[in-house]
Amino acid sequence: MKRFILALLCVQCVCAWSAENGAKDALTLSRTGAAEFALQNNLELKAIKTGIDAARARKLQSGRLSNPVVGAEYGNDMLFQNEGEYNVRASISQKFPLFGRLSKETDAANIDIKLAENEYLQAKQTLSRDTQLAYVDALEKQAAVSAKKEILRSMQSLAKAMKPALKSAEVAPLEYKRVQSECSKMQIEIMEGEIEEISALSVLKTKLGLEQRIKIKLSDSLSEIRPSNAKFSNAVLERRPDYQMFKLACENSAAQIALIKAGKYEDIEVGIFFESSYETDEPVGKTRYNGMGLSVSIPLPLNSFDGSIGEKLAMRRQAETRAAAMENIIINEISLYKMRAQKYSKIVNRYNGSLEKETKQIYQQYIEARNMAQASLADVFGAWQTNLQLQLLKTGAIANQARNSIYLNYALGFDNKDEK
Repeated sequence: MKRFILALLCVQCVCAWSAENGAKDALTLSRTGAAEFALQNNLELKAIKTGIDAARARKLQSGRLSNPVVGAEYGNDMLFQNEGEYNVRASISQKFPLFGRLSKETDAANIDIKLAENEYLQAKQTLSRDTQLAYVDALEKQAAVSAKKEILRSMQSLAKAMKPALKSAEVAPLEYKRVQSECSKMQIEIMEGEIEEISALSVLKTKLGLEQRIKIKLSDSLSEIRPSNAKFSNAVLERRPDYQMFKLACENSAAQIALIKAGKYEDIEVGIFFESSYETDEPVGKTRYNGMGLSVSIPLPLNSFDGSIGEKLAMRRQAETRAAAMENIIINEISLYKMRAQKYSKIVNRYNGSLEKETKQIYQQYIEARNMAQASLADVFGAWQTNLQLQLLKTGAIANQARNSIYLNYALGFDNKDEK
């Protein structure tokens, strides 16, 4: 028996130590800190970044001359008169482009690099925004669970106070069972809320690039985020990578058109050759000949590229139209998110004013009246439900205000460091 008690104490000590160290090992993050952490650890973002390296590698292959061509020829009359005649030729040639085709290849490659960089910047902004939104979602779920736990404690306190009165018949058994039933119902709601909380944290961990087994602690509390006062301007378009990609698409189409026009005249080929021959000719006799010279080959520009140029022109018009549409979308986003953030702030301010104070007073008065047998259980339950619903509405309003402020900041093109 003593050994069993000693072993039990050891197990309790180990569990306590594990719980303490597990809490210490939990990763504590603020909202902005979580966004920065995600930018450093998200694997999908790292994969997108490799697109820049690929574009730079493609540039290394552009703007270069083709490899020179070395040729060698030998022939004799062994299968014919076999008089010892032969012919030897050695050459080296190089193709050279006309009309600056190589420089235009480099221009197109530089635009590809800019497109890859803007794609990466867009992915960074989207990840940072979505991480903050996931953080706010987790805070909202935690706040909802906390509000329900507070109501449950009040219900449990009432049940505890009713139990002695139940024995003295001052409280009807049905009323006591009603309170217990409401407690059980609230416990189930809390369990469901905890599932939602864990799910929200799981989404956040995915954004952070963390394994699900790693514990995280949210250091911020659910609160409003001050919306930016910035307005739409050309500076917003400069900060929006998704808009810049449409502008770069226009530049890329123009560069491709220039490249096609430059490629209409194919590369000329210039070479040097050495030729030696030994011939027999009557009545001259045997003759030896050596020579060196230059060779030039000029392809005729017979192919038409009108279809390719027309295609690139259509793509440029498409990119210009999409850029104009994106500008209109950005203007509407800024207007919408600013309006929503301000409206939700008014809702929160209204609750923080007299409404919250009055609701809590009514709630407490019903509890006191019930203790003095001056209020029915239905009145108490109604007060509980009203208080809980208002707290959840406040929590939802604060979360929605924060979400719309985050959306607004990123619609304006601000990143984590610029939003203030």
